[in-house]
Amino acid sequence: MRIVEATSFGGPEVLRVREADDLTAGPGQVVVGVVAADVLSVEAQLRTGWGTEWSGARPPFVPGTGVAGRVLSAGEGVDPSWVGRRVAASVSGGYAEQALADLDGLIALPDELGFPEAAALLQVGAAAISLIEAAELKPGSRVLVTGAGGLGLVLVELAAAAGAEVTASATAVAKRQRAERLGAAHTEPKGAYDVVFDGVGGEMGARAFELTAPGGRLFAYGVMQGSPAAVDPELAAARGITVIGMEQVQFTPERFRAMAERAMNAGITPTIGLAVPLDRAAEAHAAIESRALVGKAVLLARSRAVRYREFGEPDVLSLDEVPIPSPGPGQVRIAVRAAGVNAIDWKFRRGFMVVPLEEPAGTGLEVSGTVDALGEGVEGWSVGQPVFGRVATGGLADHVLIEAAELLAKPERLSFEEAAALPVATETAVRTLAELGVERGQRLLIHAVAGGVGLVAAQLALSRGIEVVGTASEGHHAFLRELGVTPVTYGEGWAERTGPVDAVLDASGRGVLADSVRLTGDPARVVTIADPSAGEHGVLFSSGSSGPSGPSVVGEVVDGGAVRMPIARTFPLERAADAHRLSEHGHLLGKIVVITEAGLPQ
Repeated sequence: MRIVEATSFGGPEVLRVREADDLTAGPGQVVVGVVAADVLSVEAQLRTGWGTEWSGARPPFVPGTGVAGRVLSAGEGVDPSWVGRRVAASVSGGYAEQALADLDGLIALPDELGFPEAAALLQVGAAAISLIEAAELKPGSRVLVTGAGGLGLVLVELAAAAGAEVTASATAVAKRQRAERLGAAHTEPKGAYDVVFDGVGGEMGARAFELTAPGGRLFAYGVMQGSPAAVDPELAAARGITVIGMEQVQFTPERFRAMAERAMNAGITPTIGLAVPLDRAAEAHAAIESRALVGKAVLLARSRAVRYREFGEPDVLSLDEVPIPSPGPGQVRIAVRAAGVNAIDWKFRRGFMVVPLEEPAGTGLEVSGTVDALGEGVEGWSVGQPVFGRVATGGLADHVLIEAAELLAKPERLSFEEAAALPVATETAVRTLAELGVERGQRLLIHAVAGGVGLVAAQLALSRGIEVVGTASEGHHAFLRELGVTPVTYGEGWAERTGPVDAVLDASGRGVLADSVRLTGDPARVVTIADPSAGEHGVLFSSGSSGPSGPSVVGEVVDGGAVRMPIARTFPLERAADAHRLSEHGHLLGKIVVITEAGLPQ
């Protein structure tokens, strides 16, 4: 397994990934296969050498005290039914692919809560519920939250839900905006407050004390400035202010589990500002120290990928937890934001075009997202850069590897969904138009013109002075006319409604080849990408093995700005089977796109 070690005290760069032996559960323990690990500001402080007198941390050590994942194995005395269950747990050494957890610290997760959200909520959720209950808020109470970070934003949400008038103090505009979305009425401290939650400490904590109203309560738990708020006990007593310190967020194991379980089931959605793989732990610590991070940082120890182990209907697709791939020489790892769905995907899944499966197969040939890691020898790209491109397979995943030569920079004018929908359709459209040799002034018929390939081919042909007529469902006719396409309704009599044409591109596979050849008078003037009976009619079945293709072709078309690609429907990764089902049976305008989780904080 891989672990992240603090190899010495120092800056974020001392965090290094290395291989370590797999763990074995002892009596009363389980091994958790970590999917996501919480990252705390105190862990960034401990990495520098702060707090050794009470933490006992000495390099090399593995940081991390909270994880979410699945139980891999159980030790003696543990009910084996725990194995395979989704859990969160308080641990030691959570920045790793595996962690040991005591049975009495396991928290079963509700199905609707994702692993990154659970990891982000584990610590701050328990602390927030404890603080809110101790504050005994009443409707109309004036509440100040300093340091609107991971815990602070949860406090804002809970306090606002309790009817308090909340002020969230934060220097960054993005933090203030997020606090307002969660219910903060103000973002500039003014006047006095009945309850103050100070998550900063130091000088800010002293200022928070000054803003606490006589008879109010100050929760001084923050140490972001190196120490808790310095409060004169005599002055606090004279003003009738109750000061509650770190003890309010320090729990026995039993109480922590109880509070964390409540948080996991309270409907709280933590704000995740950064979610990166283990090998980017240094970046997570740097983000925390910059204080510009909006919400929580989490480390991802595993990724998700849609795969199938047998050919068949969409239900053979499963969402698996898999290792996050490491880029090899010349490769780039992409944190996927969106992945396109194409007819070829479900044809592969049905076994129409591939050899028997020997191992689980991925699905999806095109993605968009951000650069997540660079392999040896890769130049010209940077981590965090928005990109899109075509992958060999397996695009429906949180993280994918792509050859750097296949990568394209995503234009700002395109959303991630739009960019993910373009590579396959664009390559196919350019290739088939070249194979047809259609020229300016000629008349081109496109079957399934409202689909991805049809739309790109139509728009490219129109930009070249070619008249385009296309078969499509009547509901799509208005959009097609707006593009300049003459639409023809599917069904009996379509050929008569179309009239003579010079060339035909069949993207439908609906048994239209015989009439298409009749319309053109020459089978060489017909190309199909969807009908395997092409040879019976003397028609070319076009595949990606011939004609112009590659990122240069896609880049030229996209940069030209002449192509619009409507998004017919989006699905989350968990509903990949529904996306395939709709692609196989739907009459859609544009492309189906699957949205992934890796880009959640963006």
